[in-house]
Amino acid sequence: MFEKQAWMQRAGEYPQSDEEYFALLARAVFSAGLGPKVVESRWKDMGAAFHGFDPARVQQMDEADVVRLLGDPAMIRNRRKIEAVILNAQTFSEVLAEHDSFHGYLTGLGAGSDLDAAAEELAQTFTHLGRTSALFFLFSAGWRPQEIAEP
Repeated sequence: MFEKQAWMQRAGEYPQSDEEYFALLARAVFSAGLGPKVVESRWKDMGAAFHGFDPARVQQMDEADVVRLLGDPAMIRNRRKIEAVILNAQTFSEVLAEHDSFHGYLTGLGAGSDLDAAAEELAQTFTHLGRTSALFFLFSAGWRPQEIAEP
């Protein structure tokens, strides 16, 4: 499906916090259309720029923050992706308000049994996250397709 990177969760080993889930979601947004080395080389600085991927803090970012990030050579300077991460922080926080955790939300979407359906729902819920990016997110967060047992 995807080539496992060193930073990705192992199958069945999920992020331990909602912030870790949000960081992987942001990484999926930034990774779309880019090679893994491009994102990896900038990830530490991007984490600092996005307040450690704390969704409560990221959702407070405004146009001045976007302009500042677009001028920062340590960033992936793509306005649509930067804005998507900020918008997704709001959506992520709304999801958390309705669920005990993001892991619980993903379980409720059926990520443990139907990865494709969960990816479709994520792609409809989050900005700048297509089906492939949503599957990439799920894979990187330790979710894997279930093998269908033969009767």
